[in-house]
Amino acid sequence: MTGWILLLILLALILLVAFLRIGAEAGYDETGPWLTAFIGPKALRLYPADREKAARKAAKKEEKARKKAAKEPEKETEKEKKPASLGGTLSLVWDLLPAIGEAVGSFRRKVRVDALVMDLTWGEEDPADAAIHYGWAWAATETLLSFLEANFVVKHWDIALHLDYQREEPLLYVRGKLSLTVGQLLKIALPLAWRGGKILWTHRKKNHPAKTAGKEQQKGALHNGKETSCE
Repeated sequence: MTGWILLLILLALILLVAFLRIGAEAGYDETGPWLTAFIGPKALRLYPADREKAARKAAKKEEKARKKAAKEPEKETEKEKKPASLGGTLSLVWDLLPAIGEAVGSFRRKVRVDALVMDLTWGEEDPADAAIHYGWAWAATETLLSFLEANFVVKHWDIALHLDYQREEPLLYVRGKLSLTVGQLLKIALPLAWRGGKILWTHRKKNHPAKTAGKEQQKGALHNGKETSCE
């Protein structure tokens, strides 16, 4: 009975994590841009960061690196390094592109726009230019909204544009929040990792046949319960 209870608790925790939403929220106002990441109800301000906290973290990192360098002996730097094969790298990237493109398409369909808020008050020194640019702003906003509706699930938006002939410069406030669940992220990431791993292994076998052959021989010897002997 206790085993079933523990199993049910484990399944409940897995479901809870799978439906946990993660994402980011960004915005811009008179004070400048800002960016926040969140996991469920927990939010973490990424930009602008706390300067004092960042300075303490940088000082600790520098001190740790200094101590590590003092303990380690000087390493020889005269060893020649083989240049990386640009052709092999380009071939690998070319083979990975379909998998990456499919993952990007799935990511786009899974991401939800939880909130999109924009309040723009347009103003310029020249009233005629202000009226023209206000019309351009409306056209750009409608294009953006059409793109979001066609590619994402938009839960809420609040868009307002105003024309103020008394202002000499525009005033903008914008805030956007994107999210998806952990389960959706894993559904995208795991197939990409599997396909990417197979492609990487194929390229490794092609570019380093001796190394991969040696590893396969060792693996086969372990499976057969035999050890390789040296003559």
